[in-house]
Amino acid sequence: MLVPFRPESPRLPQQPGWDEELGFHYRELDAFWLSRWTAESGWEPGQLYEHPGATLELSLGANVLYYGQAVFEGLKAYRTREGKIVLFRPADNARRLQNSAARLVMPAPPVEMFLEAVRAVVQANARWVPGYGKGSLYIRPVLIGSGPVLGVAPAKEYLFYVFASPVGQYMGGDRVIVLSSVHRAAPYGTGSAKVAGNYAASLRAHEVAREQGYVEALYLDAREDRYVEELGAANFFAVMSDGTLVTPPLGSILPGITRDSILTIAREVFGWIAVERPLPIEEVLTDAVEAFYTGTAAVLAPITVINYRGVDHPIGDGKPGPRARKLRQTLEAIQRQEHPDPWGWVVEVEL
Repeated sequence: MLVPFRPESPRLPQQPGWDEELGFHYRELDAFWLSRWTAESGWEPGQLYEHPGATLELSLGANVLYYGQAVFEGLKAYRTREGKIVLFRPADNARRLQNSAARLVMPAPPVEMFLEAVRAVVQANARWVPGYGKGSLYIRPVLIGSGPVLGVAPAKEYLFYVFASPVGQYMGGDRVIVLSSVHRAAPYGTGSAKVAGNYAASLRAHEVAREQGYVEALYLDAREDRYVEELGAANFFAVMSDGTLVTPPLGSILPGITRDSILTIAREVFGWIAVERPLPIEEVLTDAVEAFYTGTAAVLAPITVINYRGVDHPIGDGKPGPRARKLRQTLEAIQRQEHPDPWGWVVEVEL
């Protein structure tokens, strides 16, 4: 049952110290946002609903349950030192959702509707944004095919909803493994779209990696099984011995917004050479002096060991590197309005 959100309604109590013990898991906060699309009327005006106890009702024939019409986004709200709440590149998330939706033949919400929903959810749940430096409010916009179908076909009804949860560190390990006979995506597949099925397909590899003592699987390309692509939920970077920052090219990998931000910071803030090109795993193991992964949830985390064909290969001296540290510090400073932002990435949320 859905109950419209009323700001004056009693709120869930915040436990003392809640923002000092954050993990990365789902929480029911005060409100979430929902809109519906039908072939007859298009997108209806969305609105906020009470989050605690809320459930979505789906037809037994909902497309998402059988044919996987589901795409989503992830972005964060941060609290600055001055107490402001800010978003990082939300319009880029809106545009990426549109691209992902197009890949699955889904009607995507307009950019302004996406931004309206995100702002409304942050405003309604502002008290759950962790204190400065203690974490962030992770925001999850989702688009699913809710209309019933029997044969393989796009749905005729869709739901777009946005919820949020306060979070701390995600992933946080520095050892990854290349698993034989496992690929995340193939050329011309859905690897470049943020579709739910990509993540479902990576779950088994993730569990195997964890069982063997690694934080995540590192995937190679499906065509030659030679070139590094990305992790299950993060993009990959390497710093080569000549100082060049290299990341795999787009095509069958997700066009990460953090990935793009890191490339921009490396080039325009530090003046480093940063390139996107095919990156053989052998070159990483023999010539990289640093490696790291990036993503909205992970931010930027170092990779110190890559297991390939059963052998652990230290990257560089086997310790987190200085360039990765500088990039993360600068990115976080920009996100919290402590560093110049000539690109207009940071957007303040009015409260």
